[in-house]
Amino acid sequence: MTTPSLSADTPRGRMYRLEPDGPLLYPSITTVAGMRAKDFLQGWYATMASQRALDMYAWLERNPDRATAEIARVTRDRRRSQQRIAAAAPEYTRTAADFGTLVHAACEDWGTSGTRPTPARIGEIAEQMRSEQGAFSAEKDPAALLARAAVRLDGFGRFLEDYQPEFLEVEQTVVNHTVGYAGTTDALVRIGNTLLSADIKTSKKVRGDYALQGVAVCRAEELLDADGTTREMPELTGAFVIHLPEAGGYRSVPLRTGEAEFTVFRALREAWSFEPDECALEPATGPQDLLLSLLRSKNGLDALS
Repeated sequence: MTTPSLSADTPRGRMYRLEPDGPLLYPSITTVAGMRAKDFLQGWYATMASQRALDMYAWLERNPDRATAEIARVTRDRRRSQQRIAAAAPEYTRTAADFGTLVHAACEDWGTSGTRPTPARIGEIAEQMRSEQGAFSAEKDPAALLARAAVRLDGFGRFLEDYQPEFLEVEQTVVNHTVGYAGTTDALVRIGNTLLSADIKTSKKVRGDYALQGVAVCRAEELLDADGTTREMPELTGAFVIHLPEAGGYRSVPLRTGEAEFTVFRALREAWSFEPDECALEPATGPQDLLLSLLRSKNGLDALS
């Protein structure tokens, strides 16, 4: 499966430990990359919420005999109704992420075994995700789910035929102690004589900010195994995305992983460490205390303390 044993979700995002049962030390690559502002999501969240509200109104039109009771229920419990509308975008994101995880796991199974997983095997993965993570709990048509996954696997199979990659590592955790991060790449592959980091994406499109994840893998310092053992990090030429779109087929999309991208990633790592609550100091007791507090906050009076 795709949940690394050395990582865990925290209020500050996913973090990694360096040994089993050890303390969580480093933020994940995706957590750091996620520090980048995504202002466009505000509009999308609003659109998804308004669409759910319109769907609820359409339901009333389709069920006029139950409309009065439903309106009364919503009026009595406005908070829960508001929460349901606001949850539209997060629920969509979770559903898409669960499906992506299923496809990832199936592709990883294929890359490791060399054999395409059967529908029964994919069903087993989905059931394991359901029991362990609550995934697909609202899925009403398991056969349709497997059919959608099969389309993505068809595309992955075409990629394998066209590129003939050699899978050196699958779901391998990498770590960079100098910058302070860890993460798990879908695969390290050899294509021809070139070593690359490959990430499988089922998103609607390949976003440019995936390059931040790619460059972080390329600049990792060590491979980190589930038992805490470290191994030498191979020198990677670059990173690319194996994009498996809903319509079928695949796209092989190279990512820029130069110094500019790594500079941005390091800045985001610094932003992750920033503790804004610590910047509001104790209230000043007067003008002199205010000035002294400001100077001390800039280390201006360290020598006098």
